[in-house]
Amino acid sequence: MSESSYTRVPVLGRQLRDFMFAGVLALVIASAAFVGVRNRELAARQIDLATRSADAVADGRDALPTVHAAIVSEPRISTKHSYLRRRTIREGGKTRVLGAEPHVADDKLFYDAANRAQQGATIAEMLPDGSGRALVAHKAPGGIAIAITAPAAPAPYPFLVFIGVLGLGASLVAAGALVGRNAQRLGTLAGIATLAVPTLLWQSWVAASLILALAFVVAAMQHIGVSDRFARGLVTHRVALSFLSPAAVAMSVLVAAPFVIGLLLGFYDHHQGTWTFVGLDNFTRILSGNGHSLDDPLNFWFILGVTVLWTVANIALHVTVGVSLALLLSRKWLRGKGIFRMLLILPWAIPNYITALMWKGMFQGQYGAVNSLLHAVGLGDVSWFGSWATAFSANVITNTWLGFPFMMVVALGALETIPKELYEAASVDGASAWQRFRHITLPHLRPALGPAVALGSIWTFNMFNVIFLVSGGKPGDSTNILVTDAYRWAFERGDRYGMAAAEGTIIFLILLLWTVFGTRVVRSKEPA
Repeated sequence: MSESSYTRVPVLGRQLRDFMFAGVLALVIASAAFVGVRNRELAARQIDLATRSADAVADGRDALPTVHAAIVSEPRISTKHSYLRRRTIREGGKTRVLGAEPHVADDKLFYDAANRAQQGATIAEMLPDGSGRALVAHKAPGGIAIAITAPAAPAPYPFLVFIGVLGLGASLVAAGALVGRNAQRLGTLAGIATLAVPTLLWQSWVAASLILALAFVVAAMQHIGVSDRFARGLVTHRVALSFLSPAAVAMSVLVAAPFVIGLLLGFYDHHQGTWTFVGLDNFTRILSGNGHSLDDPLNFWFILGVTVLWTVANIALHVTVGVSLALLLSRKWLRGKGIFRMLLILPWAIPNYITALMWKGMFQGQYGAVNSLLHAVGLGDVSWFGSWATAFSANVITNTWLGFPFMMVVALGALETIPKELYEAASVDGASAWQRFRHITLPHLRPALGPAVALGSIWTFNMFNVIFLVSGGKPGDSTNILVTDAYRWAFERGDRYGMAAAEGTIIFLILLLWTVFGTRVVRSKEPA
């Protein structure tokens, strides 16, 4: 064997090593693209079958053999019970009362679809039971034509296709390594790009672009030697990485993957089970107010203003109440400090949704504890959720009760670190209590309270439970904050998951900017 052959073996191993890592990522991307494509193809095929069958029964013809189709009549008042509405179903030349016979397959689906299509809208969707069945319903002469397809499975995973492209890609990489020089990087680029061929055939352009970008990145990393340094680092620190890998996998599955999926969903629109790529349209609609005026509670900027006011008011009260109680609990003359500390930490220990429900009950009109106390001091009832000011105040009071223990605990810990000699020297110099607080206590509290305020701001900015459970956005959605508005986009406004994901991305960017800015403010004020 020639000398040059010995030098090419390590190069071949390096090239195949990089191809292996890139191939795993490319296969994940291609697999996700395949799942999306096959689900869309299944939905299109099943809905087409159901549509053709519904049109056939509407015209008096027979439906396709594998499709359950029928004409459901308009609702009629039951002769026995006036509060019941009966529908008849005509299928196969026979007519019967829908739902009269127990355990008849699909009767409930027909009845519910008829109720939904009664308003004149055409229904064409996949059933959410995972069976692969499609349902189509629309008005027809004599009632409503409804068709439900038989269960269907999506296309099987193309193992052989992926094995073939992997083999072809590995061959191109090996050929480039054996030729040497510039052909090495060209072989790597061509080998990884080969993995994009199936996605191109499926017309999944986003996945194909990601795989091609991955090919260019890996080739560039080889050129500057990053891949070699990365591989050496894995070997050198393999013991430490083996301990970190379980946490890394958990973080990837529970944090990174949902974050990336949520970010991507913001560029799609969801309607009746169908996802459509809309680019920046969701973000544009949210930031432009979606056609609502600035003083409309549904306008993004109005909700942002409420969210900022909500955050500032709560943090100010959390810090004020928490620091005041910490100063009181740090007094030497106070007896029973342990009992008081335990009692004051209890609001923080109780789950916040339970506390929110308790405070909502106390703010109820006639029998609520808050109005009862107002009666006891000679004041009248307050309709706490009848106006924006009182509903907002009820939310702030509830969240203040939840949040002050955290600031109190942080302040107590910081107070314990202040040397007593500083207070003694200040007293000898004739400093007043206010001067000792301003020049000794406050500067030592600031480094501890700064991160606590930044963290508390993020918690408060996203405090879903209090807003949703106490005021519920009343009156007229005017006390909603951004996170509850995103929830309503997803579950109360027609399953607009794309709009909810886009608003969630905007919330993340706002909090990211605040975190960076808040950290700089805290560092600039730390004592030298």
